[in-house]
Amino acid sequence: MNSGLLQNLMAGTESTSQFIGGLVVAMLYVVVGLFSAIGSIFVFRRIFQGRWEQIFWASWLVMIAAFYLSFAAYFEASTHAWQTEVVAIAIFLVCALAGLFLRSAIAVGYIIHGLWDLSHCLFGSSIAGLSMTEIPLGYALFCSTYDFVVAYYLMTSDSAWHASGKFDPYFWRVRPLMTDPR
Repeated sequence: MNSGLLQNLMAGTESTSQFIGGLVVAMLYVVVGLFSAIGSIFVFRRIFQGRWEQIFWASWLVMIAAFYLSFAAYFEASTHAWQTEVVAIAIFLVCALAGLFLRSAIAVGYIIHGLWDLSHCLFGSSIAGLSMTEIPLGYALFCSTYDFVVAYYLMTSDSAWHASGKFDPYFWRVRPLMTDPR
């Protein structure tokens, strides 16, 4: 269960060593989230090009949002928590669908999802009277870092989403070298 790593770090812990240990664990999740996002961007940018990349990032937003349903099942969440998570997924679905027409809508969806992750970490199983799903320790730090890096990429990317693009699942193959026309 989410024992509130970030919440404990902000409120203070019982000892200095507990605080330092918690800080190291928190930083580890942030670094793993950062490297995961960078790796995802490099790999998926090679696999999905043009319009396919746009469709991928929109679909991925909905899939990572729906992952909270697995936490709801695993932690045996209340019916109210299930309802809250389903409404959140619907919001991310709207961002993803809008993102098929406007790149910034997908980026905004990732930012909102990162904030949603952090709200689980900061507020536990309830926010503003809404029941939420418990999540594993550190997951929110990992996922919000991932989300914020992907959102930054989407806002600054030079990918030609207006182009028809292509899907290349064998991107790692060595491509023939261009011969020198001299």
